[in-house]
Amino acid sequence: MITMKNNKIYLLWVLLLQCAMLYAQDLAQRPAFQPGETLTCNFYFNWKFIWVKAGGASLKIRETKFKGQDAIDMTMLSSTNSRADAFFRMRDTLTTVFTPDMKPLYYRKGSAEGKRYYLNEVWYEYPQEGKVLVKQRFCRDNDKPKYKEELVDGQVYDMMSLLAYARTLDFASLKVGERMTFPVASGKRIEPQHLIYRGKTRTKADDGYYYDTIIVSLVKEDDGKEREIINFFVTDDDNHLPILLDLALNFGSAKARISKKEGLLYPLKPSGKH
Repeated sequence: MITMKNNKIYLLWVLLLQCAMLYAQDLAQRPAFQPGETLTCNFYFNWKFIWVKAGGASLKIRETKFKGQDAIDMTMLSSTNSRADAFFRMRDTLTTVFTPDMKPLYYRKGSAEGKRYYLNEVWYEYPQEGKVLVKQRFCRDNDKPKYKEELVDGQVYDMMSLLAYARTLDFASLKVGERMTFPVASGKRIEPQHLIYRGKTRTKADDGYYYDTIIVSLVKEDDGKEREIINFFVTDDDNHLPILLDLALNFGSAKARISKKEGLLYPLKPSGKH
């Protein structure tokens, strides 16, 4: 039952969310990547306080067509190696498709983790200005898929399209600790997630160089409690290239550290060798 008190809280949340979205839209944007960009990363797991190379990941950006319209496809593949498979086997494919002006069209996450397989999908339609119809599907192993559909005011993202959008933002005007809030669809539900600017640092890559980076955290809300999902260390230049991803997993922590990059939109200058 929705009480008057709960209704007021809901209306307050909607207003705060709309203000956050307006703020994010006002934050300066510029192109940060182009079709043809390809990144390769080494994947590390933390077992008993020791970082072990456990596999690899790649991210590719390319032009595509989605239902007849021009679009951009961003796909990330990650897998554990044979050594890590003995402890925990992982094969993940994440794909997001969005318009050239960053409107999401489709999201898919297929995850083989251990002995289980999960499939999350999201479709976005724009029936009228300022509204998005979000269709979601979730399936685990051979269970019956679960569907959800809702019409939402303002823009909705998935994890991948939000990260692509974040690369286009100019964080120079932000203060450390400042956050932007976005509604994010997972394939199960739409929930608030936050991008929090953490400041700047120097970050080691697996290509033999250090880079000056900006730290941005993706924070998720679970039952009113906040949980960091990923810390992104992106270059402090026009590329905003992810040099290091620090991930919190259900069974521990992991890092994806860039080892190779191709097709960048802007020249990339390291800050030193290691």
